[in-house]
Amino acid sequence: MRDAALAIAATALAFITGVSAEVSAQQIRAEGSVNLTPFEARGISLSTIYSVDADFADKHQVDVPVAFSLAAPRRQGQKISAQAKPSGGGPIKIYFTTDDAERNIFSSLQIVTYTLKTDDPDMRLKVGDHLAVELLKKLGADQDTRLNVRREVLIGNLPAAEIVGSFVNKEGDRLIVRLVALARPETRNGIIGIAVGHPRQGRIRKVDDIFETSASLAFDTVTFQ
Repeated sequence: MRDAALAIAATALAFITGVSAEVSAQQIRAEGSVNLTPFEARGISLSTIYSVDADFADKHQVDVPVAFSLAAPRRQGQKISAQAKPSGGGPIKIYFTTDDAERNIFSSLQIVTYTLKTDDPDMRLKVGDHLAVELLKKLGADQDTRLNVRREVLIGNLPAAEIVGSFVNKEGDRLIVRLVALARPETRNGIIGIAVGHPRQGRIRKVDDIFETSASLAFDTVTFQ
């Protein structure tokens, strides 16, 4: 557990820069296909499907130890940009931004991978929870970081460890973050989704708002391939 935690913590240190980066400087390096949406209840008719698999790994020269796919909701007035092999680690990061020249961030989703040393289902959840908490601690200064929610959830039909909290970035904004650790059954590989909500566009006013961000909704559609 300790080795995996150190690796995730190192990722977190680099991830801080990615959170506050200007999206206008990012290039769309991960392509998605438009498809029917799993978000009809929210009035969202289209989504962009991202498949992170062997073909993705070969095309973008990035390590993908566990293949997965997800649907990113296409909302009015919002643009989706995706980057393969982003700063901070992991195979993909998806930005949901204003649909204008400024490209201000509503929310972002970065997915990092980890490898377990156990096949025990209970231990898999405990390790995932531990890694998520350690990652949150590294996102901002200790005195500014808050842990609001810590629980077990289901992503699809798979058990996952979820934490929700907040941290202050270098610009002085308090960002709400949801981290979910999910391991693929019958393997020792897993992913952690890092959904970050940015307050300046007005959609993030309280901790619970993170669950309705496009980044968070996207991670909830993750399925392993």
